[in-house]
Amino acid sequence: MGTEKRERQKANRANKQQQTQQEAKRRKTFRFIVIGVGAVAAVFLFAWVASIFVGDDDPDPAPIDTIVTTPPIDVISPIDTTPIDTTPIATTPATGTEG
Repeated sequence: MGTEKRERQKANRANKQQQTQQEAKRRKTFRFIVIGVGAVAAVFLFAWVASIFVGDDDPDPAPIDTIVTTPPIDVISPIDTTPIDTTPIATTPATGTEG
């Protein structure tokens, strides 16, 4: 068994080693968080820059009315199948010289 001084030195060394390990773990966690936040910020920055270059330069056109209105069924007239021109066709050719 070692002396009292030697035991204190061992305990202090173990304490220091434990603190060093805890500090390394904290640094690793902090680094992981910073890289994650940086990656998310880079994605948003890339999307923003891409939208600037890809977006069209024209101002927004007037809104398009996509609602098609049709009259109710009882108002629609039936389809007319009669011919438009009802004059009889002449069977004798007309002559251009009279008289």
